[in-house]
Amino acid sequence: MTLIRRLCSRLWPKGLTGQIVLVALAGLVLIQLLSIQIYRSDREEALGYVNSRNAMQRIISVVRLLTLSPPSLYHEILKASRSETLLLRLSDEPLQPDNRSPRFEKLVRTKLDYPPQLAVEISAELKQEFQRSQAWRHHNRMMKDRSGMPPPQDMRLYGSIQLPNGNWLQFSSLVDKESASWSWQTTLNLLLVASLVIGLMIWLFRRATLPLKQLAANADRLGRGEDIEPLREAGPTEIRESIQAFNRMHTRLARFVQDRTRMLAAISHDLRTPITSLRLRSEFLADGEDKERFQQTLQQMEQMLAATLSFAREEGQQEATRELDLVSLLESLCDDYADTGQPVTCLAEGKQVYACRANTLRRVLQNLIGNAIKYAGGAEVSLERTDAELLIRVCDNGPGIDPSQLEEVFKPFVRLDEARNTESGSVGLGLAIARTLVHQHGGELTLHNRAEGGLEARIRLPL
Repeated sequence: MTLIRRLCSRLWPKGLTGQIVLVALAGLVLIQLLSIQIYRSDREEALGYVNSRNAMQRIISVVRLLTLSPPSLYHEILKASRSETLLLRLSDEPLQPDNRSPRFEKLVRTKLDYPPQLAVEISAELKQEFQRSQAWRHHNRMMKDRSGMPPPQDMRLYGSIQLPNGNWLQFSSLVDKESASWSWQTTLNLLLVASLVIGLMIWLFRRATLPLKQLAANADRLGRGEDIEPLREAGPTEIRESIQAFNRMHTRLARFVQDRTRMLAAISHDLRTPITSLRLRSEFLADGEDKERFQQTLQQMEQMLAATLSFAREEGQQEATRELDLVSLLESLCDDYADTGQPVTCLAEGKQVYACRANTLRRVLQNLIGNAIKYAGGAEVSLERTDAELLIRVCDNGPGIDPSQLEEVFKPFVRLDEARNTESGSVGLGLAIARTLVHQHGGELTLHNRAEGGLEARIRLPL
């Protein structure tokens, strides 16, 4: 049972178009099979009625010929009148059918203008009824007398008509041999109809789901921080409504980010004036430890404002996305640090083309490599590819970070006092900005303590 489920899971299409087409195809085959069965049943009934009427007309003609002809011609008349669907025989006794048909008996008497003293005994029975009747052995005997072969299994009419000379004309009517229930022509017709329907459905659903694919692509690009144009509203009503909702969401998100960036830039810019005023006033303070600490605090505030303004400006300037060889980017960064005497190693090989914002990603990597050099004395950079993502690792051999602080360091203006104590000029925005920039690519930036010691920064970029 488990094997069957796994097989069905593998064969079941993953796409909406494939699933709908498969269900429609199954329904089409089922409908075709039912239609063929209904057609065969109706055809069998119609053929039985037509053959019965034709058989009666021929039997009436044979009775007329036998009545008007001398006995020496009876054999030739019967021989000429027999066919694959009508068996005729002269006998001294009737067949005596079990279930007689007044309708056919009346038809024969009317056509022949038969007198009442001459008997007409006709039965119209199904195969099962006929095989249970007493006349079955007579039918077998008629077939053996004719060809020596076993009788066919489809009987419609049988009976006897008394001739004026006292003999009985015994007859059995058969159904025309039908074609096989499933022939190559039926298969060909079914395949032709299925191909036409499937082709039409694939074209229709691809046309209907094309806006959905465009919506998914734009949603992915939006998640990577790219600047996208509003989608054209097309397709069925439900899809158009989804596109309209997506366009509204995109507009609101863009407006929110712009408002937040402008507000951040305005606050940072407006705070410069009171900070400058405080710095001027601090010059009139008496020299001493209080004045020095006061000026250091003001300097840190200015650095924070400068970093915040820089981040806000870069947020407002969206860099275009382009394809880039990440291996070349990592090698060039590592070579730049190595040229200045920094112990930075690049373990990336080959070629990995990825659509990203090159300058933004370079800034993230520079921040991580710079932190590894500053706090651990060196860095090791590697690149791995999986089926779903690209993984960039920046490792060092430093003291690492307390596990409880691995997420705290990504908060703005958070600085560690011990193993990761900042030097002058650092305000605690580097990792926060780096994670934001990675999020703009649809990725994730995390920190992990290595089992062998040191810290590892992981950048996961979706493919």
